[in-house]
Amino acid sequence: MKQWFSEGESGFVMFGAEHIFTLLVIVLIVILMYLFRFRIKEMHSIKYVLLISLALSEAGYQCWAIYNEIWTVKLYLPLQLCSLNILLSMILLLTDNKKLFAFVYLFGFTGALQGLLTPELYQQPWHFRFIQYFFAHGLIVWTAMYYAIVKSFRLSWGRFFKSFLWLNLYAACVYVINFLLNTNYMFLMSKPGSASLLDLLGPHPWYIIGLELIAFFMCLIVFIPVIEKPSNSINKDHSPISA
Repeated sequence: MKQWFSEGESGFVMFGAEHIFTLLVIVLIVILMYLFRFRIKEMHSIKYVLLISLALSEAGYQCWAIYNEIWTVKLYLPLQLCSLNILLSMILLLTDNKKLFAFVYLFGFTGALQGLLTPELYQQPWHFRFIQYFFAHGLIVWTAMYYAIVKSFRLSWGRFFKSFLWLNLYAACVYVINFLLNTNYMFLMSKPGSASLLDLLGPHPWYIIGLELIAFFMCLIVFIPVIEKPSNSINKDHSPISA
C-alpha cells in the first residue's frame, strides 16, 4: 500500500496496453451513457456521484503530493486547464449553470481528451497517480457528456465565442501568475517535459498561437453536435436546453 501511494517510478508507456485499456473503459462509459440516456436522466443521484468523485479525485491528488513531500506552489496550484475544469465541473453539477457548461464542454472536454491521449504522466500502471490521473480526466469527459447527452444542453454561437474570450482572459491571468511565481501553468512559459501535441507546434512562444488555433478547431468540431437549433434560440428563455 505504501509503495502504491508513493511518488512512483518511471514506467508509463504511451499507448501501451494499460493506456489503451483505460481509454477504452472511458469510451465505453460514454457509449453506455448514450444508450441508457433516458433512464440516466431520471437518476438524479448520478450528478452527486460525479460531484463526489471529482472532489475525492482532486483531494486525493493534493494529499498524495503532500504525503510524498513533493507539493510545491510551482506544480500543484489548481491553475492548469484540466484542474480548473475539475473545479468548474463540480460547480456545474451543483448549479446546472449553462454558461459553465459551455466552458466545461468546450475546453474541459477537449483538454481532457488531449490529456488522455498524451498524458503528462510517468508513474507505472495501476499506481495511485496513474489511476487518479485517468479517473480525473475521465470524470471531466463524463460530466461534459452527461450534460450534452443526458440533459441535452445546447450552445449558441454567441456562447461559443464568449467562452473563447473567457479562456483567453483566464490564460492572461495565469501568464501573470507564471511570471510572478516563476511557474509554467498551462505551459505558457515552456513546453511540458513529456511528449505532447506542443512538440509539433514550434518553439516558444509560437506554439501558443498554434495551440490556440488547434483548440479553436477542436472546439468547433465538438460544438457541432450541441449547436443550438434556430427554433430553440427563438424560445431560448423558456427552453431547458438553451445555453
